[in-house]
Amino acid sequence: MRRVIALGVGVLLIILVLLGIRGCLNARKERGFENYLSDLGSIATQSNQLSSEFFNRLEDPPKGEDEQELQAQIASDRGTAENLLQRTEDLSTPDELNDPQSELVTAFTLRRDALTGIAEDIPNALGSADRSAALDRLTADMKALLASDVLYARAQDDIDRVLSEEAISGDVPPSAFLPEPIDRWIDKLQLSTVLASFATDTGTTSGLHGLALLSASINKTPLTADADNSVGLGNDPVNLTVEVQNQGDQEESGITVSYTLSGGAIPIEGEDAISKLDAQGINETTLPFESKPETGVPMTLEIEILPVPGEEVVDNNRATYTITFD
Repeated sequence: MRRVIALGVGVLLIILVLLGIRGCLNARKERGFENYLSDLGSIATQSNQLSSEFFNRLEDPPKGEDEQELQAQIASDRGTAENLLQRTEDLSTPDELNDPQSELVTAFTLRRDALTGIAEDIPNALGSADRSAALDRLTADMKALLASDVLYARAQDDIDRVLSEEAISGDVPPSAFLPEPIDRWIDKLQLSTVLASFATDTGTTSGLHGLALLSASINKTPLTADADNSVGLGNDPVNLTVEVQNQGDQEESGITVSYTLSGGAIPIEGEDAISKLDAQGINETTLPFESKPETGVPMTLEIEILPVPGEEVVDNNRATYTITFD
C-alpha cells in the first residue's frame, strides 16, 4: 500500500512538474507575442507620424522653405525610415509569425527606398530640363509606398489570424504611409500639380503661371475632346500635333507634352517638349506615333501638359479623345 501511495504521489508530482513547465512555456510564448506586438505597435505609430509630417510638408510647406530645405527634410525622413526598417528587422519574432514578419521587412524597405528616391528627385521635379523624367521617378516612388501599404495590410491580417489561433489577445495597429486620395500621389499630372503649388507657396516662383491645351490634330484631322472622332490613316506616318498656350505672364521653358493611346493590343505612348514659350504665346509640337494604331477599333487618346512650377489651375492641361482609325 505504501508503495502504491508513493507511486501515486510520484506520478502526481511528475504531472504537476509537467504542468508547471507547460504553463511556463505558455506564459513565455504569450509574453513573446505581447512583446512583439508592443514593439511593432511603436514602429507603426512612428511610421504613421513620419507619413503625416512628410505629406503635410508637401501640401502645406512652412513659410520661407525652399526646395533645398525640402530636400534636406526628406533626407532626414529617409534616415528615420532607415531606423524604422532596422527596428523591424531586429524584432524578436515568434516562429509562427515568420512569414508576415518577412512581408513587414519588405514593406519598410520599400518605404526607406522610396523616401531616398524622392529626396534625390525633388529639386529636378520642381523645375529643370529633367523635370518630366524626375516626375516619372517620383510617381514610381509613390507607387512603391502604396505597395508597402498593401504588404503591411497583408502582414497585419496574417498576424491577427495567428493571434486568434493561439488565443492571444491584442492586434496589430494599421499603418498606411500613402494618404488619401491615392490618385493624387500616383498620377503624374496630379503629383506635378502638388509640386507646382509647393513652388508657389514657398516663393520659388513669381508671377502668374498657367498652360492650356488649345487643340490637337492627327495628320491634319482636328480632334474634338469627349466626342467620337474618325481619322483616316492612309500610308503616311501618323503624327499628333498639339497646340499649347502660355496663359501666364512669365516665359516658360521645358514644357512637357505627352500622350497615351490605349484600347489596342499595345498602348502607344510618346512625349516631347517645347523649349520656350513667351507669356501669352502659342506654340505647337508634333509627336510621331511609334507604330500605326489598329483600325476599326474605338481607342482613347489622352494628352497631358505637365504643369510648370507655380501653376495652380490645371483643368485645361489634359484632354481625352475617342478615336476610330480607318
